[in-house]
Amino acid sequence: LIYKAETDEDTGDATFTLNNECAMRDAALLIVDEVSMVDGELAKDLLSFDVPILVLGDPAQLPPVKGEGFFINSAPDVMLTEVHRQARENPIIRMSMDIREGRRLDRGRFGDSQVINRTDVNQDEMRSLVLGADQLLCGLNRTRMAFNRRIRTLKELAHPTEPWRPTVGDRLICLRNNREKHLFNGGLWVAREVQDKFGRYDILGISMDEQRDPVWVNVRDEFFKGTEKDLEWRMRRESDEFTFGWAITCHKSQGSQWDDVIVFDESGAFREARQNWLYTAVTRAAERVTVVV
Repeated sequence: LIYKAETDEDTGDATFTLNNECAMRDAALLIVDEVSMVDGELAKDLLSFDVPILVLGDPAQLPPVKGEGFFINSAPDVMLTEVHRQARENPIIRMSMDIREGRRLDRGRFGDSQVINRTDVNQDEMRSLVLGADQLLCGLNRTRMAFNRRIRTLKELAHPTEPWRPTVGDRLICLRNNREKHLFNGGLWVAREVQDKFGRYDILGISMDEQRDPVWVNVRDEFFKGTEKDLEWRMRRESDEFTFGWAITCHKSQGSQWDDVIVFDESGAFREARQNWLYTAVTRAAERVTVVV
């Protein structure tokens, strides 16, 4: 890791500083994928090691939530523009190229994928689509919260009187980096043990990509209620930040991929980034995508 944690002996507060002794210092080359997600602050830290950097990415994807993609503002040394015939026949690639080139997605089927109007499917069909997908993507936080409530109810995970309570088997998404615990914003986890601590929850999380060790986190219940913005800064800082991850925003999905994805198209909420939003959402799917418009 290029950062290290330092703890204040008096307050116990942890801060993160650049680790000048990390393996990056002796690297011959750094390769950065998903470069559109690298903002100016992270780019500055990477460049400080004075190591040659090769960046890879797709300029049609969304920029970072805060700021702009640092490296994508410069002209690339190489730009791959030709889609080979075999790839163009892939329905998801064909859909993504239509979006990228400014064409509207037509309603209908594209191989195993489809574009449907939400008014054309009944409640049972929608339930089947939502529960059958590996991941649901949307644009707005209120939509995300509504779908998480609905999915948890359908999966019988919601507590009858306190529906915001996380439980064993819940899918959770990390909302803030904690490098000391190897937690990264947007990472998906599954709760394997949950202990109620009176307004806080101790949760043993298992990473869904199975590339990280299980970790205990302590999360205030405001994050599951959706009222974390009401917390004082100090109270928020003392908590790990997780919430339900059955439905997540497209912004949080960047860098991830699933076999079967359902996208609730809320690209209209993003104005000048509308095309980038829908392109990013559709390309999170590896095998099948259902776009609900």
